[in-house]
Amino acid sequence: MAEMRTLENEYLIVEVNDAGAELSRVYDKKKEREVLWNADAKYWGRHAPILFPFVGKLNGGVYRYDGAEYAMGAHGFARDSEFECVELSAAAVTHRLGSTEVTKKNYPFDFELLVTHRIMENHISVEWTVKNTGAKILYYSIGGHPAFNVDSVMGCRLVFEGMDSLSCTGIDLPTGTADAEHPVTLALSEQVYTVNEHTFDADTMVFDEGQVKKVSLEEADGTRRVTLICPDARHVGIWSPVQKHAPFICLEPWLGRCDNKGFTGELKDKYGEQSLEAGETFRTAYEIVVEE
Repeated sequence: MAEMRTLENEYLIVEVNDAGAELSRVYDKKKEREVLWNADAKYWGRHAPILFPFVGKLNGGVYRYDGAEYAMGAHGFARDSEFECVELSAAAVTHRLGSTEVTKKNYPFDFELLVTHRIMENHISVEWTVKNTGAKILYYSIGGHPAFNVDSVMGCRLVFEGMDSLSCTGIDLPTGTADAEHPVTLALSEQVYTVNEHTFDADTMVFDEGQVKKVSLEEADGTRRVTLICPDARHVGIWSPVQKHAPFICLEPWLGRCDNKGFTGELKDKYGEQSLEAGETFRTAYEIVVEE
């Protein structure tokens, strides 16, 4: 039975669910404010799912590996899996998910995924460890999808420190894949992009090639809510179901992303795909800063 694990210090109360190892609550004790989206299904029924072993959608809902074709839904299966809580303290919790005969029916790899959530003052560190426990190369993608409350999406400010412009890839809506052949240049005004009614016309704003290592979310009046720091991210997605007028925005650090439009190649040739040799381990982390 999945349980909720609670971390607390003088700044934050953080809850992490065994189900999906999902960050499920971030409460700012200083400002007496809920920081993380409450998963109201009217808008979007998740808080901050872990995306593994795929990020985004596959072209046609399938991928090809070693001469066979496998079906896989968007964002993989980790978010809908029950993890084992293997370590818990007041400041950190670690969850584990391993391959099984069930997972190998649609994902024929041996793996172990460890997810640690750690609080340090007003910072939350989300740490991922991927282990190849098999004898062949492990192919995977991994990403975060945390949603943060805002008073209103329209007019929200995204601050990209040190940047004048960004190359932004949109999503081909009929297929849910990346329209990588038609990126647009996102001009910034004093390092700021202001969300408007057309921001999410192409669903998710995708920033490839490691362009974004840090982004802050501010209200329209300039009140800073959170900062995402993701030094290892090769891609960052920013999304809100704006057609629903949902009061949150997702800041998403990824290693790997959805297929490019029309891609029908082998998994090893998928854009942004990660790989680990037999016995290898990969570790990375991103950080959420709840602004004071």
